[in-house]
Amino acid sequence: MKITRKLSVLAATAALGAAGLSACSVGGGSSDSAAAATNAVFSGNEQLMPMRQKSHDALKGKKIAFVPILYKGYKLTENWGTTMQRTFDDAGAEFKVYDSNFSSDRMINTINDLIARKAADVLVLQNQDLGLLDNAVDRAQKAGIYTVMLNMPSTRLGDAFVGVDVYGAAQSIAKRAVSDCNSRNAPKTISIIDGPGNDPASILWDQGVKDVVEKEGYKTLVAHSQFQNAQAQAAAESVLQQQQGKVCGFMVTFDLNSVTVGQTVKAAEGRGQIAPGSVGVYTLDADKDWCNALKQGVVTASAAYDVQGIGAAGAVAVQNLLTNGVKPGASHSVAYVSSTVVDKSNIDQTTIACYQSK
Repeated sequence: MKITRKLSVLAATAALGAAGLSACSVGGGSSDSAAAATNAVFSGNEQLMPMRQKSHDALKGKKIAFVPILYKGYKLTENWGTTMQRTFDDAGAEFKVYDSNFSSDRMINTINDLIARKAADVLVLQNQDLGLLDNAVDRAQKAGIYTVMLNMPSTRLGDAFVGVDVYGAAQSIAKRAVSDCNSRNAPKTISIIDGPGNDPASILWDQGVKDVVEKEGYKTLVAHSQFQNAQAQAAAESVLQQQQGKVCGFMVTFDLNSVTVGQTVKAAEGRGQIAPGSVGVYTLDADKDWCNALKQGVVTASAAYDVQGIGAAGAVAVQNLLTNGVKPGASHSVAYVSSTVVDKSNIDQTTIACYQSK
């Protein structure tokens, strides 16, 4: 299993590296290409040891700032941060994490300060609102700072985006939910509990689920949790109360909130409000805590994705930007990691599920 994980990560990172972050390019012009040709660290032919030295020289002393939505105690972003920390420590670069702690104002202030002080060569960002970082990305590029987005893209793309294909993963797990509901002739109502609703993950998740279940004749209900467990619980309780046994499943945008929703469903079963096993709980992502909940029967299934691969691919994206000679904002790339549906039957054999912080 470890070999499979390594190959998966290497495939993702090699794809980025081989393409020089241009395989999925949606921008860039000929003048930029010319600049890349003159400023690139590597040529078409390199000797092994000089090649290694050039890479280390290009990274040495460079400052990489990671500004996630939430960091401390959150396995997803801590996993990315740990992977990038190892990579940049080995390369002699400086890597710092700036925790936004779920505050968009704090995130913007942090980024503005880093740009004003020119305290970063590369900003690695996680976008919590579709247009929140557009101006920040533009200012960073004008200041000569590269931007790499992880998992939550902005409409202002930046130099590179690496993440899960949320829309595709949502479709995969929605098909599983429909199959489960059909197998027990359940009522054709599915409740979606997303995040803020205007963030990239919620938008893509909601659309992916709807495009599958509504074609099968299911009605969808949408509630917003702000990615907060208390709000996810309140939304689930409201749906169960209002639907009076006429809902067949919850589609929750992220795994941590889905555990809370699963506990809410179990409590309703315990009160006799709904029949045991009549409501499934499905989600995106599968960290260690979610896997434990799955084994306890609290949740049903998830579209797990290669979280560690995102950290590795993000680190490779940064290295490519610092060595390929292209100016900030002159090229743009999009790359997705793998995802797959997991449940009790395959969770212990799936390498990208049940990850931890480090």
